[in-house]
Amino acid sequence: MEPNQEARRKYQVLIVDDIPSNLNFLSEVLYVEGIGVLLATGGADALEIARYKLPDLILLDIAMPVMDGYEVCANLKADPLTRDIPVIYLTARTEPEDILKGFETGAVDYILKPFNAAELMARVKTHLELRNTTAELKAINLRLEEEVELRTMEISRTNNELTIANRKLGKAYEDLSNLDKAKDEFIRHINHELRTPLQGIHGFTLILEDIVESPEQKEYIQAINSLVKRLVKLSEISLLFTEIKAKNYKIALRPLSLRNSVSHVVEIFRTDDPRITVIPDSADERIFVRSDQRLLNTCLELVIDNALKYTPENGSVTIRLFHDEALAGIEVADNGPGFSAKAMESLYDLFTADNLRYHSHGFGIGLATVKIILDTLSARLEINNLPEGGAMVRMMFDTTTQAV
Repeated sequence: MEPNQEARRKYQVLIVDDIPSNLNFLSEVLYVEGIGVLLATGGADALEIARYKLPDLILLDIAMPVMDGYEVCANLKADPLTRDIPVIYLTARTEPEDILKGFETGAVDYILKPFNAAELMARVKTHLELRNTTAELKAINLRLEEEVELRTMEISRTNNELTIANRKLGKAYEDLSNLDKAKDEFIRHINHELRTPLQGIHGFTLILEDIVESPEQKEYIQAINSLVKRLVKLSEISLLFTEIKAKNYKIALRPLSLRNSVSHVVEIFRTDDPRITVIPDSADERIFVRSDQRLLNTCLELVIDNALKYTPENGSVTIRLFHDEALAGIEVADNGPGFSAKAMESLYDLFTADNLRYHSHGFGIGLATVKIILDTLSARLEINNLPEGGAMVRMMFDTTTQAV
């Protein structure tokens, strides 16, 4: 049988026996199988060779002069360099206590004399493969430990970075919160400071309107009064908007009549603008929704105001109620130019340039504020252009059967 060159390079076995014929026999058997061989005839030589050559396996005779196999094996297992080398005893002893002593001193197996070549090679190959597998597992474990250590360091570094980032984020959030509080306080203060002089201006314009006789002067005074009322309304809406965004507004939900709400709000506008038409329906009296009266009226005022700004002087704004088993709402339609594609993209954005362009007499907060209020009420807002021209705004609420 030709020697296996790959196995020769891979494995090396130390044979320890004081009988030359045994060394020759074992060497020949291993050589034929392509396994490298180291020889020692005594315990001292065996220990020295094992330390410097580090064989993959040791075949160790027990019955040797000066230092027997048990002592040799004990010395091998006591040395950190050689303790992991597997040892197979070569022995003619078959007594259980001898075999047990062999395992207690650190051997992994034993082979009885006289030797059987097939059995010998089977045991040698098994322990060489186990040795190789153990070495591979140790290498894998070492790599895994290194990888785990590396990943642990990375995780620790990432956690530290996250901790620092969270602290910065917390500080930024705290600063933002304080800024929001300061902004809310500022808006409330400004609203208060604006309302007082505006109410005074409004009162003086009413007095002037009664005093002056010139129609042209009365028209100027009425225009001033109209602008003052718009500023007052803006102040009220901005304050309400701030309260909602800061979650300071106490929502009072109760069953409300849509018809009564529409009548109340329309009456405010009809004093100055006759273009509003309400389409009545006998079923309107039975339409109730669960909402907040102030928020509902504010939404309707903003939608009507928005429609009137779009509508030409000879145009009209139509208001209609609608309902089914689950939903009820208010439709406000105008016959103005409708919304451009660009305007539709930013209808719900506060103070957008497009809002300011298309609502030249407003402040760019109308429909955006309506959307925020309806979201707070868990209601819905739909805005569409009409095929015949103009636009329609629909506010939808969950219905309730309980009357006010």
